[in-house]
Amino acid sequence: MCTPALHALRTHLPKSYIAFLTERESVDLLRFNPYLSELLIWDRNRYRNPFYSLRRFWQVRKGKFDVVIDFLGNPRSAYLSFFSSARLKIGYDLPGRKILYNTIIKEEDAPQYAALRKMKALHPLGVESTDPQLDFFIPPEADLFAGRFFKENQLNDNKLIVSISPTSRRNFNRWSLERYAQLSDWLISKFNAQVILVWGPDERCVVEEVSNRMKEKPVISEETQSLFELGAILRKCDLHVGNDNGTKHIAVAIGKPTITIYGPHDPVSWTYPDSSRHKYLKADVDCPDCDRTKHKCLKLTCLDKITVEDVQEAFLQLLKSLLQNREDRFAEKTEHIAVD
Repeated sequence: MCTPALHALRTHLPKSYIAFLTERESVDLLRFNPYLSELLIWDRNRYRNPFYSLRRFWQVRKGKFDVVIDFLGNPRSAYLSFFSSARLKIGYDLPGRKILYNTIIKEEDAPQYAALRKMKALHPLGVESTDPQLDFFIPPEADLFAGRFFKENQLNDNKLIVSISPTSRRNFNRWSLERYAQLSDWLISKFNAQVILVWGPDERCVVEEVSNRMKEKPVISEETQSLFELGAILRKCDLHVGNDNGTKHIAVAIGKPTITIYGPHDPVSWTYPDSSRHKYLKADVDCPDCDRTKHKCLKLTCLDKITVEDVQEAFLQLLKSLLQNREDRFAEKTEHIAVD
């Protein structure tokens, strides 16, 4: 979600030195980003070691940056901003943390796409871009991996190819596996689609469970060794359907239409603001103190109320829109499908 801000910053200050601090798990998302001068990589598994944390804080301080922008706003990043040597410390108007910055970004009352929210942190620098397009740069070797995978599984470019991500590391984001199986069967039987079930570390059992519940035969993606390989597979698909998870954001970054099934999170904050290409489903439920209890929630009423038919309708709406506009490969490959 920070990549549009990086693009805007580089465009506005083309000769500046831009370093980005991220944790090891996210390095692939930025490794080939041409708008960065340096990546600072921290290991979250070592945060409890005070000597490690002090060395990392000193690493930033001795960098003598003129500006530090805290896009994250958690306690660690706020303290890091405060102890840096930057004369301009930009952060959001968050309780208990705003005193650690000297330039405060006011939060909007209404929900806003997260990428646009992060870009507001550039306003003190005179950067006013409103283009929220996410970036993800994939190396050629990952495309070769995806090409081999498609060839080995006889995935045909003349057919509709849909990636489905039924996984999430958070229980409150997981739609029913049985419903994912029913949806996948519908896509295959009605539209002759090719369905690829994508997964991440320790998640293969989830997609195998979906496959076992299906009448039709999906393709289970290979174990990807990097986010690049996942992105390369998604790039060869026509549409991505899945939970509110990181895979969805990668699909958005490489230009794929998406349908996202939401639990308690706000869809406006996490859905790219283009309803002609990005649909979401969110049930209207009233759960008191949801933010405090969602991690322990067992009922998941918000997800149970979203039916397979709801997702099918979102698919048909998206398909109609793309067919009418005829703007991309998805429309070209599905123009023969008659949508009732």
